[in-house]
Amino acid sequence: MTIKQAIDRADALKPNSYAYDDKVKWVKDVERRIYNEIYINHEPGDKELVPPTDEDEDSCELFAPSPYDELYVLYLSAQIDAANSEYGRYNNTARQFESVYGEFERFWQSGHMPIPLNLIRF
Repeated sequence: MTIKQAIDRADALKPNSYAYDDKVKWVKDVERRIYNEIYINHEPGDKELVPPTDEDEDSCELFAPSPYDELYVLYLSAQIDAANSEYGRYNNTARQFESVYGEFERFWQSGHMPIPLNLIRF
């Protein structure tokens, strides 16, 4: 899934008037969280992952593969709910996001050896 695909799916599920650039920032926030909390603490595996840059928003594959890529759509939906002051919906969507995020984290950790703390790349 790309940033554009995540935004398009979230917009289809939850129509809104928020700026595309705001939604790009929200997706990048999730990517940074995955990178900082999960990826840099484990061996990279087959390919080195780097957070998307401004130039590759529409073509760069996001970190979480299917079926875990739903976490991007859930995060966008939660941010839209929060911005709309729909806190009941936000709480439900945020819980769903955290659940899928946790599933992705377990999936990633099951296939990638942890890096000793003294070797973690910051």
